[in-house]
Amino acid sequence: MVAASCTALSACGGTQYHYVKSTSDRTFVRVPSKWTLFNEDDLLKASDDSVETKTLFKKLTWSVAFDAAPKPSLEHLLTPSAHPTGLVQVRTLLPTQRDTFSLADLRSLLLSYDPLSDEAQANGEVEVLDATEVRRGGGLHGSELLLNVKTEAGEIVKWHQIALTDASISKVHVLAIGCNEDCYSANEGVIDKIVDSWKVKEP
Repeated sequence: MVAASCTALSACGGTQYHYVKSTSDRTFVRVPSKWTLFNEDDLLKASDDSVETKTLFKKLTWSVAFDAAPKPSLEHLLTPSAHPTGLVQVRTLLPTQRDTFSLADLRSLLLSYDPLSDEAQANGEVEVLDATEVRRGGGLHGSELLLNVKTEAGEIVKWHQIALTDASISKVHVLAIGCNEDCYSANEGVIDKIVDSWKVKEP
C-alpha cells in the first residue's frame, strides 16, 4: 500500500516535501514537493515488458519514481538528465531467487550488472567513487554506492544508490538518485537530504 501523510503520492498543502511511504513494506522517503512523482502504474505503462511480466512485477514490487525537471518524464529516469531523477523500490524475492541471492545481485538490481565486478571495471562501464557496506537494525544489510555510470552514448550519470536486503533475504529495498555531473554537484545537498530521509524498518 502506498500512502503519504495527506494523500497518496502528494504533498500536504504548504509543505516542502512529498512524504511517500509503503506501509506494508515499512519504507519511507521524503522528496521535494516541487518534484513530480510516478507510481507503479505509470512505470508499467512506460514499460515494454509482456503482460505476464507486468502482472508479476505489480504483485511483487512497490515502486515510486521522481523527477525534478520542469517538464517531467519517465524517459529521464536515471539518465544524464540536467535535473535529478530517482527511484525507490521494494521487491519481494521468489523462493528460487532467495536460494542464490547474493550481495552482487543486490548491487545489480537497477544497473543489471554489478558495478564492483572486475568485468564492469575492465569494460569502463562504471567508475566507483565510493562503496560502503551498510548494516542497519533488524538484520538489514547491503551497500551504498556513488558511481559514474557511462551510457551507451558515452555520457555520464552520477549515480547514488543504497540497496538493502533483510535478514531472511525475502525482500530487497533500493533507493537510487542520479543526473549528469554538473546537475549532481549543483543539487548534492538536496540529494543527500533525500538519501538521509530514506528509512526502512523491519517488523
